[in-house]
Amino acid sequence: MPRPGKSSYSDQKPPYSYISLTAMAIQHSAEKMLPLSDIYKFIMERFPYYREHTQRWQNSLRHNLSFNDCFIKIPRRPDQPGKGSFWALHPDCGDMFENGSFLRRRKRFKVLRADHTHLHAGSTKGAPGAGPGGHLHPHHPHHPHHHHHHAAVHHHHHHHPPQPPPPPPPPHMVHYFHQQPPPAPQPPPHLPSQPLQQPSQQSQPQQPSHPGKMQE
Repeated sequence: MPRPGKSSYSDQKPPYSYISLTAMAIQHSAEKMLPLSDIYKFIMERFPYYREHTQRWQNSLRHNLSFNDCFIKIPRRPDQPGKGSFWALHPDCGDMFENGSFLRRRKRFKVLRADHTHLHAGSTKGAPGAGPGGHLHPHHPHHPHHHHHHAAVHHHHHHHPPQPPPPPPPPHMVHYFHQQPPPAPQPPPHLPSQPLQQPSQQSQPQQPSHPGKMQE
């Protein structure tokens, strides 16, 4: 793949897009991955035009780098010197440029979100320091005490069978309940209205007659 030399364009603006410049810098590296600072450095060394107004074009390049699926972000291991993550090309975007020319790029490279997220997590093949399967972060072994703890928790959580329902009533009681209708509510008893009895006047005692006295 042709690469421009240091004096290819002098002070003229090169005809490459930011995506082409970034891909050019990554493919030029020995490990096929670079931090953002080294991508800036490569571009400024190859193209003097970008040695001025660095903040403006670097912001634009960083925006294209973060929102284009052809670039994947690889976290830096704790034992690696320096700062910031690495950037690499997606393994499936090898034919992104027509005939290997950075001047002619095909339609925008797109990948599925799940695949893109998996690669951004650090599972790129051939990354420096990657373990088996291309994982950058070592997998912590399974601790036996952790398994014993889960077994103990599972042992203490037993499911008790549900209590059986109460037995049904005897058949003769069921027949009685179905034959006998519920009693109708009885009205409250009413006392018959009786006239109030007036107290009877006591008869005056009769004057005793005197038999000895005769009416003349």
